[in-house]
Amino acid sequence: MIREFKDSKDLEQAVKLASLCFHEPAKEMKKFFSETQELDMLGSYEEETLHAAAGSHKFQIFVREQLFDCAGVAYVMTHPIYRRKGHVKQLTDKIMLDRKKQGYPLAALWPFEHSFYQKFGFESCEKTITFKFKPSDIKSDFKIAENISIEDVTEKNDFLPLIQIAKNAQNKYTRVIGDVDAWLVRGKLQGFKIYLIERDDKPVAYISFKFKKVKEWVHEMNIMDFTFVDTKAKHTLFAFLRNFEADISNIFINLPYQEEVESYLNSIKDEHKFNQWPAMLRILDLKQCFEQLNYPIKIDIQVYFKVEDKIISENTGIWLLDIKDGKCNASKLIDQEVELDKILELTINQLAQLFIGHSSVRKLLEHKNPDIPKEWLLEDLLPEKQTAFMLWF
Repeated sequence: MIREFKDSKDLEQAVKLASLCFHEPAKEMKKFFSETQELDMLGSYEEETLHAAAGSHKFQIFVREQLFDCAGVAYVMTHPIYRRKGHVKQLTDKIMLDRKKQGYPLAALWPFEHSFYQKFGFESCEKTITFKFKPSDIKSDFKIAENISIEDVTEKNDFLPLIQIAKNAQNKYTRVIGDVDAWLVRGKLQGFKIYLIERDDKPVAYISFKFKKVKEWVHEMNIMDFTFVDTKAKHTLFAFLRNFEADISNIFINLPYQEEVESYLNSIKDEHKFNQWPAMLRILDLKQCFEQLNYPIKIDIQVYFKVEDKIISENTGIWLLDIKDGKCNASKLIDQEVELDKILELTINQLAQLFIGHSSVRKLLEHKNPDIPKEWLLEDLLPEKQTAFMLWF
C-alpha cells in the first residue's frame, strides 16, 4: 500500500529507514524530516510497516533562461530486506504522475546511481566541471568596495532577497530556486554557510559553502551556490573568496564554463574534472515544456517527432512543434498522416537532453547514424547549451 505520511509514527519509521539507507545519524535525519516545510513524503507499507519511501520538493529551475516549476525527487530509500521488489518504481511513478496533474512540467533528482533512474525516463542533463584553486590564486586587483555589505544569512526572513537574486541572476544556468526548503537545506540542515552581498542596500549576490577539514591545519571550501546579478557583483564574490587566503587550502566549485574561473586566477595550477554527481531531469508535461520556451524570432518551421513514455501516457505519440514568431505550439497528432522521413524518433530520455540543451540532435544520435529530418538540423532550433543544475541538498 502506498500512502502519504500522516503522523509521528510514520516520521519515526522514516528516520530509522533513512539512517539505515543513507548512513547518517538518526538525529540528523529527524532534523531533516521535521524541519523541512515543503517536502511531501510517500511510503510503501505492509501492515503499517514502512518498507520504502520517497519524497518530493517543489522548486524552480532555469532551462534556456526560462524559469520552470520542477518537482525534486529526494530521499528515495528502501529497506535492504525489501529491495528489488519494485517499491522505488511504484513510489517515483506516483510522484511523477501526481506532480504532472498538479501542473509541474519537469522533475529532477541528484542520485547516487544514474543508470538506475534512466529506466524511469530520467537522464543526465548537465555538463559541469569541478574546479580546484587556492584563494591566493585569485587576482589581487578584485576588491570589496565601500558600498558593499556582506551578511551571514541565518533567518527565514532573509530568504526573500536570496530568491530575488536567484531570479535575476546573470548566471541563470546554475539556478535552483525555492521558497523555504531550498535555503533551509543549503544552510541550516546541511551546515552550509550562506552570505548575502548587498550594494548600496540592494541585494546583488550570494554564496553558500561548507568547510571540510582534510587533515590537521588543512581545510577546504566546497561552494554549493555562486550567484550574481552583474559583473561587479561577481568581482565582489571573488574578492570575498580571496579573503580566505590565510585559513583555506583549496576551494572547489562546479561550473559549466571554464572561463568563469580562469579569467579570475593568476594561473591554472590544478587538474579539473567533470562533476561526478550531475543532475538528472525528466519531462513530465511535454506540451508545457516546449511551449514555455522562447525561440529565435527568425525561425518559422514545423518539426515532427515520435516518443514513447511508459509512465506518462499523455506524452506518447507523434508530436508537431509549430514554431513561429518566437513561440511554439506543441500538438499531438491523431489522424493526420505525416511522411515517415519527416518524423524523428526519440526516447523520453533523449527528448529531455535536447530540451535542456545537453546535446544537439546531431551529437545525440550520431552513434546510431540515422537519417535525421533536415528540419531538425537547423542550428538555432534547440542549440546545445552550457548547463548546470547545482546540487541543492
